[in-house]
Amino acid sequence: MLKEVKNVFGRTFYKIEYKCDANLVEATWNGTASKQDLKQAIMAGLELHEHTHCAYRLNDNTDFSGPWADSVTWITEEWLPRAYASGIRFLAHVSRPGSFGESAGEAMLWGKIGSQIEVQLFSNRADAVDWLQTMQRAAFKV
Repeated sequence: MLKEVKNVFGRTFYKIEYKCDANLVEATWNGTASKQDLKQAIMAGLELHEHTHCAYRLNDNTDFSGPWADSVTWITEEWLPRAYASGIRFLAHVSRPGSFGESAGEAMLWGKIGSQIEVQLFSNRADAVDWLQTMQRAAFKV
């Protein structure tokens, strides 16, 4: 199941897909987006999680530069309660060092989101996927 969201310029800047074989939801952000675009994408992603109830999310911001700084409060207040209710428990956040994506990840890790969902920050996708798979294996041992 794949969803794509376009920005105000008609370019796809967000793709989110449930990968059944890996049991994870992968969100990929590219380019730039307005604050309204950002909210639209976040809600599209949330709807996918509400449909799948998948506990594992890969959030790749490597190629994205967006207005994260002023959106963290909205994400915490609007997204977090629904995200938790939909079953998200592990969030691997990938970003370039020194980017807005990295700042957003740190805000999630140390803020209210990180107190309810286990968040880990990564600078590459492969390490993020490895961590999510480790969390999946740990869940099956219980």
